[in-house]
Amino acid sequence: MAKSMQTTAAMAFVKLLLTIFNLIFWLTGLALLVIGIVVLIGLQDYLDLSKTNFTNMPYILVGTGLFMIAAGVIGCCSVVKNLAWFLQLFGIMIIVVFVALMAAGVFGFIYRGKLKEGFYSGLNDTMMAYTNSNSDTDIAINNVQNTIMCCGVENYKTWEDPRSKWQQTHPAESVAPLSCCNDTVAGDLCKDGPSIPFQDSNGTMLVYQQGCYEKVQTFLDNKLLLMSAICIGFALFQLVGAVLSFCLASLINKNKYEMV
Repeated sequence: MAKSMQTTAAMAFVKLLLTIFNLIFWLTGLALLVIGIVVLIGLQDYLDLSKTNFTNMPYILVGTGLFMIAAGVIGCCSVVKNLAWFLQLFGIMIIVVFVALMAAGVFGFIYRGKLKEGFYSGLNDTMMAYTNSNSDTDIAINNVQNTIMCCGVENYKTWEDPRSKWQQTHPAESVAPLSCCNDTVAGDLCKDGPSIPFQDSNGTMLVYQQGCYEKVQTFLDNKLLLMSAICIGFALFQLVGAVLSFCLASLINKNKYEMV
């Protein structure tokens, strides 16, 4: 009888810890889902311009988030109903999440340089082929330049490179696409025509002078490091949940045996 009471008390304590873990686990899954959707919507232009194949990253975040939300529901039901086999299933699902998050974190650290190189190469090639058409890549270039207020790869002189199709169609002009227009200086000129001169007759620069690669690579470098660290941190946290799940399942089975 005393052993049964001790087991019951241990079960109550582990259930409390697992309930707290499950809440954090579920909220983490929800956060990954939201982040994946935000990345998919807000950063798709940047992903499309990279030669490195990491365009599936948003979908991986969304998929992992949905998996964690589903696992969290299973974990909640298993704790409430005292279902040992459900707890074991929850523990296995947590281990799957641990492997996925750890792999994502390590990948981010190892391939951070390659991702930046891929973006530089893709951005340069795309700008060399830019014709201000309605193609997805040309639209992405315009969106990037306009959104983060940059011009060209390293600077606005990209648009006078003789290898670029843009320069070939504007051979006698020092102009950039209208998305390079610095509206704080150029004002209404940013609303006229498909192009904007590098500078006016007074020598005032009308286009953004900072290149897009510098701005984007700084953003990607900082965010990728942060996301990798978060992934590894959350991955290690999953081990706590796996231990608690298998521990509670063992206590439930032990309590049933002692009751008999």
